[in-house]
Amino acid sequence: METNWISGATGAIAFGRHTFDPQRCELRTAAGAPVPLGQRAARLLQALIEAGGRVLSRDDLLRRAWPGQQIDDGNLRVQIAALRRALADDRALIGTVAGRGYLFAGRAERRPVARSRLPVPASPLVGRAEQPDAARHATQAAGVPAAAVSGAGVSADTVLARVAASRFVTLAGAPGIGKTALALAAAHRHAGTVAWAELDATGTEEGMLGIVAGALGLAPGPRWSSAGALVAALPPAQYAGPVLLVLDNCEHLADACSRLVETLLAQCPALRVLATSRQPLLAGGEMVVRIPALDLPAPEETDPARLAGSGAVALFVARAAAATGHAFVPDAAGLASVAAICRRLDGLPLAIELAAAQVPALGLQRIGAGLDDMLRLLQGPAGTATPRHRTLRAALDWSYVLLPPPAQAALCRLAGLPAWFTLDEAAALLRPAYSAYETIDSLAALAAHSLLAVEHGRQARFRLLATTRAYALSLDRY
Repeated sequence: METNWISGATGAIAFGRHTFDPQRCELRTAAGAPVPLGQRAARLLQALIEAGGRVLSRDDLLRRAWPGQQIDDGNLRVQIAALRRALADDRALIGTVAGRGYLFAGRAERRPVARSRLPVPASPLVGRAEQPDAARHATQAAGVPAAAVSGAGVSADTVLARVAASRFVTLAGAPGIGKTALALAAAHRHAGTVAWAELDATGTEEGMLGIVAGALGLAPGPRWSSAGALVAALPPAQYAGPVLLVLDNCEHLADACSRLVETLLAQCPALRVLATSRQPLLAGGEMVVRIPALDLPAPEETDPARLAGSGAVALFVARAAAATGHAFVPDAAGLASVAAICRRLDGLPLAIELAAAQVPALGLQRIGAGLDDMLRLLQGPAGTATPRHRTLRAALDWSYVLLPPPAQAALCRLAGLPAWFTLDEAAALLRPAYSAYETIDSLAALAAHSLLAVEHGRQARFRLLATTRAYALSLDRY
């Protein structure tokens, strides 16, 4: 019952295979996802651990969990039972001493949680919810492999659960789909050490290695010429506990990032890697999670509550409120207008945020009309985001320049096809400049870079998002 304790220290509390984060009121077992305990149960667990094996009476615990309140003993028993359920096979760590109270029967120590390098989210994550149990169970029952999960219902917690299960997850998706925002939300919820490496400022492997070295606490320098050299310099003890490395914006350095991740995971058993990229990195052990657009209300939906409950509409309302500086509470007609705007933008978070920012100046009606020239409308003020996220055009430029030239030309021509088209229709449009194989290669490149949606069925169908189509048509005019 010995407890290695530093009074007043901060950070997570480790005992056995469990890690308890008092600030977040979460308990993590091994490398699993964090389990929320609730404020009362978290206070009780912290009090029992801090007691260092001493018995705490009913009154002691009631004062810690419900200060200044008269609470029935039944509430205490309920919270203790909840803690034991969370501890599962280790429920005996919370012991009962008949007639006296409860004690913590384990050894605990403070484990610092490094978050100093994590960016602060510019705004709360809105519109990303947990996948409902019924939907998740239906997916599993259909035999869909975990690595092929589409990303429906992806949230910060589901991302962490997948990282814990596979060690290496890449969040992939279209420009402006919210990959960085989701990765950042997951990083802030991670109970262990987090190293954040933002890669969009470098275009070389050596520059990438220097950024990652700095994120992992190593001094950047010219000696980081290979992934092997970087891994060899890592202090083994520092990375013995759970560490999450986030590689943000990997698409322009996909091969170099792939080599680094494979080397890191082979040498650092406790390390987990979360990457964001517009295309998969194609590394060994990679689980690719395709991030979908936000959910949209059905075109025939008129119920205000259901309109407001969709992820896309909720994001628009939240960002419009931030732009106006006060509550933005549209009536039924206003919600219908917001829903129509979000549908035209295909539920794309960046496009929705840029449109919502125009509410104070234009109002909903003019925004809806202005979407006929959405590339001009969807621009944010300078300094509010990274340069490639200040305008919709800039976000798409970043993807376009990474395409091989044949795919660039194909994108411009495919914008003239209907909303959904088949391989045969694409081939007919691109002949004679493209052979059948070149058409397939171009479609595959566009899909890999998240610029082309693919619907699999008896016959595959393809679709450009409205924002991508507008961009491609604008290029075709030059």
